[in-house]
Amino acid sequence: MCYNGRSDPKPMNTRLAAVAIPLLLLAAGCTKIPDTYAPPVQRKPLTGQDPSGLRPFIRMNEPGVDAHVIKDISPFLEGGTFRWTQQNPTLQFQLPSRAGWKLRFDFSLHSTVLKQTGPLTITYFVNRRKLDEVRYEKDGEQHFEKAVPPDWLSSENPTLVAAKLDKVMETADHSKLGLILTAAGFVE
Repeated sequence: MCYNGRSDPKPMNTRLAAVAIPLLLLAAGCTKIPDTYAPPVQRKPLTGQDPSGLRPFIRMNEPGVDAHVIKDISPFLEGGTFRWTQQNPTLQFQLPSRAGWKLRFDFSLHSTVLKQTGPLTITYFVNRRKLDEVRYEKDGEQHFEKAVPPDWLSSENPTLVAAKLDKVMETADHSKLGLILTAAGFVE
């Protein structure tokens, strides 16, 4: 059988395509990569406080609370708002200035704790100095707030705060429970 005078049955266009397509693909793969790139998309910075940084005041359900906790405060948030403490809950805070601050603790006393321990006496400390001592006889929500002398505070270093309970409740599994802490720190 002859095709255009040849014995090959393939048409001329098919042979040409078989050679041309690989050459075109090879040539397309040899493009030069640019030496420069466009800058990344610019975005506005997040607003608000840095959740990992220390603040003057913190609620137990806010991001960044773990950076404030030094000891004797449960890592578990309960009821979406509070954390249990043990006998010496200790926290740290960063203040922008030294003058005009009051120490504040917002907490509750559970009736079961008070039934086992009797009235609780809590001694409040700021940078290891005794600020006050308060006796609590009733369960429910409590609020402690007292002015702190400016020379006790620092704006360069974190300020340590502790609330020492004279006794705590011991559970069947030997856990120790003190306050139901919802917030702590310094307010103006």
